[in-house]
Amino acid sequence: MSAVPALPPDGARRRRSRRLWLAVAVLAVASAALGLRRVERPTAPLLPIPRASGQPGPLGLPADARVLVFAAHPDDETVALGGVIYRLAHAGTRVGVVFVTNGDGYERAAEEEFNLRKPTDDDYVALGELRQQEAVAATRHLGLRPQDVHFLGFPDGGLAELWRAHWLRTQPYTSPYTREESPPYPGAVNPDADYDGMDLTSVIARVLEDFRPTVVVIPHPYDRHPDHVHTTYFVTEAVQHLRGRGVLSPTLTVLTYLVHFPSWPAKRGPLFDRFLPIAGLPDSTWVDTELTPEELTAKRAALEEYRSQLEVMNGFLRSFLCRNEIFATLDANVLSRIASIH
Repeated sequence: MSAVPALPPDGARRRRSRRLWLAVAVLAVASAALGLRRVERPTAPLLPIPRASGQPGPLGLPADARVLVFAAHPDDETVALGGVIYRLAHAGTRVGVVFVTNGDGYERAAEEEFNLRKPTDDDYVALGELRQQEAVAATRHLGLRPQDVHFLGFPDGGLAELWRAHWLRTQPYTSPYTREESPPYPGAVNPDADYDGMDLTSVIARVLEDFRPTVVVIPHPYDRHPDHVHTTYFVTEAVQHLRGRGVLSPTLTVLTYLVHFPSWPAKRGPLFDRFLPIAGLPDSTWVDTELTPEELTAKRAALEEYRSQLEVMNGFLRSFLCRNEIFATLDANVLSRIASIH
């Protein structure tokens, strides 16, 4: 695992050169060749997936918990644990939500929202700004204040590239959607960060160090969406770095949630109103919690704020409005293997 040095203030310098015509032309050719598109439901797992089984136990959190939730895109926090966020916030528990991307690379959403046939880079930035506004409104329904919500502004659909091919600060990534190579959004945690793996890890570490969570909630690493998977990879890298410095406790509780997986959300008739643990997820121990009617109502109200997503996702998001919410704890060896990659 690499150390995470302080960010150099050179993002603004790189931004000034990002629209060079030659770079744009090369990127356009590469994008066409690779068929770059936002994939809402990837079909290929990034890690091998044997079978798992078992009934969920009760969700338990440490006393005086400080809970930090990481979401790859705006709406992930609500569909996965909107009810729990509402419960904790109204019980006086400190809760924060970190959006790693603004979800600005969803082509169909940009087309539908702005009535366009071919969105431009400015249109994708506008979509990211809209989704940030939706996230602030949604989390307000869950009891969070704007200062409890953190936007990193990293590239939608590009987190896997930052982990695999653009880790170093000498190899920044340019979004094929926004044509940006640093966060373009107001209020980003570090607008001078560049789109590379080291900078993303450093920004996440900064949020973790400021918040000092006792509970971290992240996507399950066997989720089928690359942005979800790599959100967890980057958070795990930052957590291990801070544990090594003694900033975070070795007993930090890590919970994971699932959004994109075959036959998920798993439910059973006749009412189809409860999440069930699914076979096929290794290294996982399921826990769940019942939502009160008030918590479910708040979750529904929060979800309705994501107007840019609800219809284009064809009812998928509303399928998470269940009477319970379900999480998995992981075998510690899984997180150790992730943290050993860089």
